[in-house]
Amino acid sequence: MSVMTEALERISIYCELSQPDIPREEIEKKLSFFPFQLSDEAYEFYQWAGAPVGMRWPDDDDCSYSSSTYYCALERFLGNADDLIHFLSLEEAKGYYSPSFHDPKYLPFVSYENGWLFIAGSETKVENSPVLQLEECDPSLWFPSLTNMMLAIAESLETVGTILPDFDYHNEDYRTNKYREKIQEQLQVVEAIAIKYGSPRGAILTN
Repeated sequence: MSVMTEALERISIYCELSQPDIPREEIEKKLSFFPFQLSDEAYEFYQWAGAPVGMRWPDDDDCSYSSSTYYCALERFLGNADDLIHFLSLEEAKGYYSPSFHDPKYLPFVSYENGWLFIAGSETKVENSPVLQLEECDPSLWFPSLTNMMLAIAESLETVGTILPDFDYHNEDYRTNKYREKIQEQLQVVEAIAIKYGSPRGAILTN
């Protein structure tokens, strides 16, 4: 069992997976628009039953969820940021892939309010696919590999039950110091986990 598969199995414990794993041949077909090599870990991620599939807004004229065909198990852990952070399916990544605007080796992976996370491709076969952040002009390393990012997600779920601790304004304890201290402690734990797996920013996701 690969390290990526083990990480995804750990994450799956906290998910309600609604689809079977996807054959690699189908992923290769969906990636036909991307003319660069990805590591096996990237294929493992997109084959996973919890990976993003479908389209959040199939109709560009109707930016609502009524016509959505989208599913991703990871989005359930985004809390109040689920409208700000979005794991892109390969169908959506194809629509956002812009070699004239971004480096053509960058596969769109996550969109968020201020920028993007990309999976870096290569002209030759590579062991790991780094995850990069781009907010303005120059990309920066987010995680040294997609596997490391999934390991950080798995450990955060096992430790604090979320990957993006945030204040729940509907929680009856929201205004108490005890509640605020709890969230701050969770944020510190997630930061330490992200750093452990190589995130220079000490964050798994950001908005």
